[in-house]
Amino acid sequence: MRRLLFVLLVCLLTAASLLAEERPPTPRPFEQKPFETLSNAEMSRHGVTALGFRPERWLHGETENFIIHYRRITEAKRVGLEIEYHLWYVARALAAAPERYQRKSHVFIFEDEKEWADFKTIANIVPWASSLAAGDELFLNLRDGRTGMFDSRTLAHETTHAVVARIYPGQRLPLWLSEGFAEVMARKSSAARVGQYPGVTQALQRMPDYSLHALLGLELYPSSPVEVLRFYRSAERLTRFLTEKQAAALFPTLVEALLAGQPFPAAVVSVYGPAYPNFGEFEKAFARFQAFER
Repeated sequence: MRRLLFVLLVCLLTAASLLAEERPPTPRPFEQKPFETLSNAEMSRHGVTALGFRPERWLHGETENFIIHYRRITEAKRVGLEIEYHLWYVARALAAAPERYQRKSHVFIFEDEKEWADFKTIANIVPWASSLAAGDELFLNLRDGRTGMFDSRTLAHETTHAVVARIYPGQRLPLWLSEGFAEVMARKSSAARVGQYPGVTQALQRMPDYSLHALLGLELYPSSPVEVLRFYRSAERLTRFLTEKQAAALFPTLVEALLAGQPFPAAVVSVYGPAYPNFGEFEKAFARFQAFER
């Protein structure tokens, strides 16, 4: 009986340890600062353009890993909490230690739709962008255009792009992986942050896929809005297959192989080893995964 109790105690302690590892570190409180005291004043030309809109109204502050420029402190604090969580979640998925993203990047929170529209025009940003990651910087219009509600999922998607840019400075993921990973992280991180299960939407299940060959070959975004949505959904599905149905611990190695210039078929075979002795076996497994979701 004592031995059984001891085993149960060990199991409970192990489970508690694992759960503790799944929790992000407690974030430091948001701190408002004068611009001249910010820890990093270097920013892109887009950042300089943004701060040129009614410069006297911009306020500034810092979290553990970001510098935030804002109009309303309530939004700055909320954004700070969410992006700190997303940074932790994305970095964990990529097995990236904090020293790989130490340099704080800038976040710009625009006041309203008009200010955002004016900024996009001057900065020559595509009109349909609701928020934007440019390198490791974030430019945010926080309200969903249809509902007027705070758009946490778009924030998570764009934060993923910015975090990837910090972890792999000067490198660029293949287009399908860049958007697919941002979609997967947005869905999973947003759900995990509020204690929910990251379910797959019916729209994702119904959306017809690009063929694997066509998806891997895309270097530019499609011109049609419908095709853009189809591309995003196809990219998310392939990335989800690689991160959920395979050993998640191997995914960062696959990313490194692709960034090193390996073609996707060769990278899959070299990274996932015995599971796929050739790329044809991978194609069969992915086709079964797609069929299962229909």
